[in-house]
Amino acid sequence: MLGAGGVVGQAFHAGVLAALEEDVGWDPRSAEIIVGSSAGSVTGATLRLGVAASDLAARAEGRPVSRASRAFFAIVDGADEALPSPSLTDIVRGWHLPSPALLTRTIRRPWAARPSAIAGTLMPAGRYDLRERTEVLDQIRSGWPPGLWICAARQDDGRRVVFGRDGSPFARLSEAVAASCAIPSYFAPVPIGSRHYIDGGVHSATNADVLVHAGLDVVIVVSPMSAAHGTSRGADAGLRWAMHRRLEREMRRLRAQGTKVVRFEPSAATLAVMGLNAMAEDRSAEVARAARQDAVAHAASTRTARRLLAVAAPRSRAA
Repeated sequence: MLGAGGVVGQAFHAGVLAALEEDVGWDPRSAEIIVGSSAGSVTGATLRLGVAASDLAARAEGRPVSRASRAFFAIVDGADEALPSPSLTDIVRGWHLPSPALLTRTIRRPWAARPSAIAGTLMPAGRYDLRERTEVLDQIRSGWPPGLWICAARQDDGRRVVFGRDGSPFARLSEAVAASCAIPSYFAPVPIGSRHYIDGGVHSATNADVLVHAGLDVVIVVSPMSAAHGTSRGADAGLRWAMHRRLEREMRRLRAQGTKVVRFEPSAATLAVMGLNAMAEDRSAEVARAARQDAVAHAASTRTARRLLAVAAPRSRAA
């Protein structure tokens, strides 16, 4: 489970996943299911398209990637231009009235209404179309990668949709990733079928509860937007505490089904490196290295090591 977090979140994913591959001995590409939300959808799709976690970290840190991944990065480089900076005017202009679909859903199930999802449906539509950046994914693979679930939210009522899961609307990989990353008032909602979709993070920064009925033994959650133990001293402390608490609730649902959960959240030291701007593109190397140090230390704890053994052991036996 790969959570939201912008460009900085992708670097955090890279560091944690590289630690799992190179220090724990488990290749994240071998996961039965990979779930991605927002930034996590980019990382998840990249893994499912064959790029090793060690190469994600090398890329984030500015080091050479392996020969096996060079072709992938040669293709995506052309679409990897610097993102425009968000503007205050993009946030204050053109707010929407609640749609009939949102009002109906809220009245029928008020306990299920999430303020972040409601706000996402009301916020102005962004001006930048992410499909111009993600369409290269369809050049790399024409069909949907197996075992990849991508979370987005419907713009009209905020309801979560999991692309790639049985029963979900059909979408091309490029569309689903763009939709999952479509931050309200920054990026344009993505039309898929008869609806428009926005960032999956408006429902949850992690969306780990989509795996409740998947029958998995172990779920590994990488959550860049929360904080270890819910503790942060930055200006975003309240947000990170809320994300941590939501993840706690999602984990309880998984554990109630008998699933073991291992989570990786930024420590205080890593949060200091990550900063407040999730879209900053100049700190990926530092974040990836800090995240890896966090992950190695966390994986070495007795309880976490015991849980990770369940996923690392099959690879060891095969070797």
